[in-house]
Amino acid sequence: MNVAPHLERLRLLRPVKGRLAAALLCMGAGVLIQLGFPRAIAWFIDHAAQLQQHGIPPHLVLGMLGAAVLLAAASSLRFYLFQSASQHIVLRLRRQLFDVLIRQPIGFFDQHHVGELTSRLHADVLAVHESLTVGAANVLRSLCVFGGGVAMLLALSPLLSLPLALFIPVSLYLGKRSGNSYRQRAREVQSSVAESGKVAQEHFANVRLVHAFNQQAGASGRYGRAAGRALGAALANVRLAALFQGSLQLLLYLALLCTLCFGAWLIGRGELTVGQLTAFILYATMVTESASSLAEFWSSWMRTLGATDRIFELLRLAPRAEDGLQPATLSGRLRFEDVGFRYPQRPAQAALDGVSLQVAPGETVALVGSSGAGKSTIANLLLGHYPPGAGRILFDAFDATALAPAALRRHVALVEQEPSLFSGTIAENIRFAVPEREVTQEEVEACARRAQAHDFILAFPDGYETVVGERGVQLSGGQKQRIAIARAMLRDPAILILDEATSALDAASETLVQAGLDNLMRGRTTIVIAHRLSTIVHADRIVVLAGGRICQQGSHAELLRQADGAYAELMRHQLAQYGRLDAPLEAA
Repeated sequence: MNVAPHLERLRLLRPVKGRLAAALLCMGAGVLIQLGFPRAIAWFIDHAAQLQQHGIPPHLVLGMLGAAVLLAAASSLRFYLFQSASQHIVLRLRRQLFDVLIRQPIGFFDQHHVGELTSRLHADVLAVHESLTVGAANVLRSLCVFGGGVAMLLALSPLLSLPLALFIPVSLYLGKRSGNSYRQRAREVQSSVAESGKVAQEHFANVRLVHAFNQQAGASGRYGRAAGRALGAALANVRLAALFQGSLQLLLYLALLCTLCFGAWLIGRGELTVGQLTAFILYATMVTESASSLAEFWSSWMRTLGATDRIFELLRLAPRAEDGLQPATLSGRLRFEDVGFRYPQRPAQAALDGVSLQVAPGETVALVGSSGAGKSTIANLLLGHYPPGAGRILFDAFDATALAPAALRRHVALVEQEPSLFSGTIAENIRFAVPEREVTQEEVEACARRAQAHDFILAFPDGYETVVGERGVQLSGGQKQRIAIARAMLRDPAILILDEATSALDAASETLVQAGLDNLMRGRTTIVIAHRLSTIVHADRIVVLAGGRICQQGSHAELLRQADGAYAELMRHQLAQYGRLDAPLEAA
């Protein structure tokens, strides 16, 4: 048997070993008292006539009462210590898993659905809570009761213990056999639960789209089918558990029936008293129930192994290396040298093919081209989300692959077309830009003023403490953009990436956002992924991309003079389609 998976999970107990040791002491005290009760009952039965004549001695009553109180206190404390240890382990495991996941490269999240990862983080981790401490506590208690009970049985009547000698190994064998099946079935259950969680997360995240297309019934159907598959896997597991439980109960009652019949025969022969048989039956019940618990725990433990296999596979993932050069400042000079790149999910298609480009410090370069031309890929490479597949990217004189990813990103800021906001307050979303230090309220407000956001923030009753809702749902598009601009200003980057930052705004909002962008862009190297003509005509240089290659470079006027060039053709097409100068450069 491979012991590595078992040890891997048992190591989780190390941080709470103090609590577990105290819980084990309480457990030992409780088991000793529990093992004494059948002996006491036997004494009462065999001395019933004497007690009837003289009464029960007061010291005996006090002793029994004290033992009951001590048992209750030990049981209560044992339960608290094991349960609190379990909660600490679950929290620690979740934090470890989250820390590993959040540090994975972006390519990892391209391959794993957020709903699946969330299910692993919550549902799968609970399986550890059920078995590792609570289940382990029960099995340790069962072991103690089992060992003490067997010793008492042998002391009372070795001959009468024979029927149990058959029941115990058979029940443990059944537990082992069923446990082997449980592990695979539990893995299937957790996978199907993760799949249904993925479906739910997708539809909740896009609930406005679901309502816009009246797809509520379709969403319910897709979730119902996924949940049905999870139910089928769970019921298969339940059927196996039911068969196992029924088999154990049958063995238990057969063993007790044999014990009763054999015990009555021994009483008739004068080799056993009624009190001793009663005590024997009580001890036999303890032993058989403990043996059943041990067998059941093995099955439960194997279910836990199956349910948590994926968790430990994820925990073994190596986070992206954060070592490398950490320059204190960058001027913003960029250089692409024959850069090629293919996304891991689309290895047959080149997203960039031999791109060479130089950007001077403080220069504004607009990237234009049709969808799939490579504009967003350049932004992804600048942010360090992916390493280039060929060639190299230089930041000043530093090769991007030689820089620590976190150090590189400290000098880069991004303003997206649809800004990503968290569900906290406006101030928290602005402060998000600087994780390295505490940001004062004065800094937050100063950046908001420059981003043209201060006035509308103060118009809210809670001001900067206004909760924006999930993905900023309580704010308009222009308000979200200006908060994103304020966030980028707080970062004070050398390199700024504007990913179609005004393409989805109306004219009034665009004017305010553009004013904030002008403040943000001043003195910084700026890469503009262009969508509207108004956002690129003032760029120092326009780079036209097609099929992952650069096909033209120059100012707006220079490129228009090349009447047969891709840029001029793009302008003619868009102006003919929209009939206005601020028309998008690419079809939506």
